[in-house]
Amino acid sequence: MMNNILPLYQIELGEAEGLTKMSLVDLPAVESNFLAFSEQKELKFSYDDEERIVFGVALRADYPIYRCDMNGEYFVNFSKDVIKKLYEKFMIDSKMNEVNLNHSEDTDGVYLIQSFLKDTEKGISPVSFEDVNDGSWFCAYKILNEDVWQKVKQGEFRGFSVECFCELERKFEKQDEPELDLIDEILKEI
Repeated sequence: MMNNILPLYQIELGEAEGLTKMSLVDLPAVESNFLAFSEQKELKFSYDDEERIVFGVALRADYPIYRCDMNGEYFVNFSKDVIKKLYEKFMIDSKMNEVNLNHSEDTDGVYLIQSFLKDTEKGISPVSFEDVNDGSWFCAYKILNEDVWQKVKQGEFRGFSVECFCELERKFEKQDEPELDLIDEILKEI
């Protein structure tokens, strides 16, 4: 696998770029499913079926994310600094409640109620996400839309994905050595 390692691109943010929407998806690219609190009481959260809240990672810091599209196969990486800028711009631009389903169908009745960046030094570190790096962005959405909530309960939506306009800067080529072990691990999981 090491001889076939894919290129890694660092996500960069220009002046006019940023996040446009949050998407509820079946296969989150950040490889971290959200928790439907009504079904996850053992995780020390006190929500019940009436709450209709999902919580999870929106952007994972310093973690190579596998992509395969018309440009081929590659990895992208969001640094914690870029995530902070995207997070702040998302809030300033009031994009919090612009949500779609699997990056296609816009939906209503899904509202952001909590949002933070993980910072273990400040004590901001959710239970069950110890393997997620500091600087990662977490969200909780309240789902009032009955159809969407039923799909969450049925496992059709298992995480978040962002829609983002940004630049890609090539970080290293196939023959370069940094982070190869981590990327090799991710490829094995895929």
